[in-house]
Amino acid sequence: MSLQRYNDLEVITVTIAREYVKALVDRLNEEQVKALWVILNAMAWPEVEISPEDEADIEEGLADLTAGRKVSAEDAWKQLGI
Repeated sequence: MSLQRYNDLEVITVTIAREYVKALVDRLNEEQVKALWVILNAMAWPEVEISPEDEADIEEGLADLTAGRKVSAEDAWKQLGI
């Protein structure tokens, strides 16, 4: 096994690390897997910058929901021709 330093910790090399991590995941209970998913998802999919226009659209949509102005999924599908 090959070890290297990472943030003051000694870790195994990447090729071995992948297999070791997969084996560790198999030992976790369901609640631990859910928590790990949150962490890994954030690492694998970094946050995306939202434009001011998109942010305004999101805020408008949330305000519509809060005010009770909404469209059913079926109506939206009809409008989109789905």
